[in-house]
Amino acid sequence: MTLRERLDERRAAVCDRWLDAVLAEYGALTASRWRREQDAFANPVGHALRTGLPALLEAVLAGGDLAGAAEPLEPIVRIRSVQGLAPSRAVAFVFRLRDAIRGELGVEPAGAGEGAALAEIDGRIEQLALLAFDAYVRLRDQMHRIRQEELRRSVASIVRRWNGVLPEPSTDLVTLRVGGVEAPPSPPVARGQAPLPGPRAPGVIDPR
Repeated sequence: MTLRERLDERRAAVCDRWLDAVLAEYGALTASRWRREQDAFANPVGHALRTGLPALLEAVLAGGDLAGAAEPLEPIVRIRSVQGLAPSRAVAFVFRLRDAIRGELGVEPAGAGEGAALAEIDGRIEQLALLAFDAYVRLRDQMHRIRQEELRRSVASIVRRWNGVLPEPSTDLVTLRVGGVEAPPSPPVARGQAPLPGPRAPGVIDPR
């Protein structure tokens, strides 16, 4: 029986080992809870791992192009990209598959042929890790752009509520000097609105 055939027979056991290893990163209590909870909305991390890891193992064992692994890989990496993990730690779950395989089959391969097959699988796991890193970088950039756009919209909304109009682009960086005292420019005046009183120089009495 070849190594791949042995792994095919024990695929469920390998996935269980892999899932346990990844969940253990979150602590024993959290891992136990995510192991039990089956609902995808109550447990998105556990659901993504339970559905994604078997598909990733299938892609590794199938041979050929790993492009098909991108679809099951993305939900897992997307979750880990928003958990504040370092990039190396965010994609380290892929390498835990090597430990799961060796833990299930034994550390030492049985013969040179099995050793070569195991080395080939290790190489495919490394390729999968590179795909995971590319996905992580892309998703983090996407998340940063979304946050910047949300911040820009929030600031623009606050300015509109305060002034009634958007500020002129040229006024937000201008500083007026009145009697040697720096003061920010007056906010722009909306149509039909009386101008706000401006700053007074020291010692000048307002005739109003």
